[in-house]
Amino acid sequence: MKRSSVLVGAVVVSAALASCSSGGSADAGTGSGDDSAAIRFAVASDPGVLNPITNATADGQQLALLAYESLVRLPAGAAAEGLLATDWQVTPTSATFTLSPDATCSSGEPLTASDVKATFDYAADAATGSPFLDVYVPSEGMTVAADDASGVVTFTFATPLSFPLETVGQLPIICADGLADPSTLDTTTAGTGPYVLDTADSGLSYTYTLRDDYAESSTAGMPATLQVEVVADDATAANMLTTGDLELALIGGTDRDRLSGQDLTAVDVSAGPGRIFFNQAPGRATNDLAVREAIAQAIDRDAVGSVSTGGRGQAMTSLMSNSSSVCVGEDNGASIPAHDPDAAEATLADAGITLKLLYNSAGGSGITAGVELIQEELAAVGVTVELTPSASYTDVIFSGGDWDLVWAPISAELPSIWAGILSGDFPPDGGNWTYNANTAYQAAVAEAQQLSGEDSCGAWSTAEAALFSNVDVLPLWEDTETFFGSGVELGVNSNGQLLPTTLRVG
Repeated sequence: MKRSSVLVGAVVVSAALASCSSGGSADAGTGSGDDSAAIRFAVASDPGVLNPITNATADGQQLALLAYESLVRLPAGAAAEGLLATDWQVTPTSATFTLSPDATCSSGEPLTASDVKATFDYAADAATGSPFLDVYVPSEGMTVAADDASGVVTFTFATPLSFPLETVGQLPIICADGLADPSTLDTTTAGTGPYVLDTADSGLSYTYTLRDDYAESSTAGMPATLQVEVVADDATAANMLTTGDLELALIGGTDRDRLSGQDLTAVDVSAGPGRIFFNQAPGRATNDLAVREAIAQAIDRDAVGSVSTGGRGQAMTSLMSNSSSVCVGEDNGASIPAHDPDAAEATLADAGITLKLLYNSAGGSGITAGVELIQEELAAVGVTVELTPSASYTDVIFSGGDWDLVWAPISAELPSIWAGILSGDFPPDGGNWTYNANTAYQAAVAEAQQLSGEDSCGAWSTAEAALFSNVDVLPLWEDTETFFGSGVELGVNSNGQLLPTTLRVG
């Protein structure tokens, strides 16, 4: 399983529509869960802290989906649906949401518009250290107004947003009891979601129980208990599915082959994209464009991509996922340096460069094989690469740690989200952890942000091309993975994450 990647966005239908309403979700209704059902669900790595505002890892956000909800949700291949909001109106400079009267916190208190505002205030506070700042939460020029009497939350943006619904609509909302002491959010839950954390054995398992008072959608047939178990590799998870020790797991690579003939529910999802990011901090060898370009020339993207995905992936020519439904079909492959090891050697052979390549140690054998091939390819042109596996690689990059290259399978499915990742202040003052200062990119972003929805895609494509030609990021291949369920039906969102309200036992 590779879902210990960083998750910071989702794909949805175009935000060009000026207004929308939920129209009801597919699982709306009444009922209660299956009191006898306990489902064991594997995640690839220990999520660590459970705070949904400070933990941006995919496994951390997967657990957050069990206990927290956002204003809207984005089912895979479908339009945005109301979750905490029943209606919304959106323009590039404003977004207004009407909260569902059924939205209730796990404390038993109704969710208020003030709770939503307080969550955004908490996320926007630099002291919080949220990686969602300038992703779901603009750091400057956003104001939030709450009207508890009407249940309306209004956002205004001094700088226009291309995709406002998909931006502010996706932040997990925390209830008042959690925000009263945010330190408790690391080990407890305080949301409106269908499940609450019952017990936790850090590094091993987390047990969630279904709320009796969850009324936002039907819980009929939902498991009464979800035991989330940390299973670090696909082979073990596949074995546990076949022996009856797991009911749910996300499996990648060739381990899926032996499950294809089993009596299992199977849902394919796009997996973490393979991308190499460059540390451009002053003093780093990769601060030099000529060095970055030569590194890109030395790497055979197709060979590395094929190895890392077991031949199951697709080459990436855009920052957007191959499954994206926003700015579909963008192709900036011509701006990516072509494979040219001779040119790379001419630049690097006598430079005496040693680089640290950081990657997720829990990312699976495919990523390990990919970085080992990169190490070999760069060694062939005179560069020494020190492979640096870390289960906490995101902590290293977000804190301005010691790295030169990082294989970071970030899922940011809106082009506007990339602007939050690749712009702004450097660590520790901001989240621009690649130390990117590409003025051509910033100029194209400024143009794109004045446009709405699909009308902005041309400018976003120009911005993306500027990143590739300046070798700020090198896209490789995108993999696929499969959710398998034993005796349980399931559904996923547009990020390929399990939606808990779709679980049905039997």
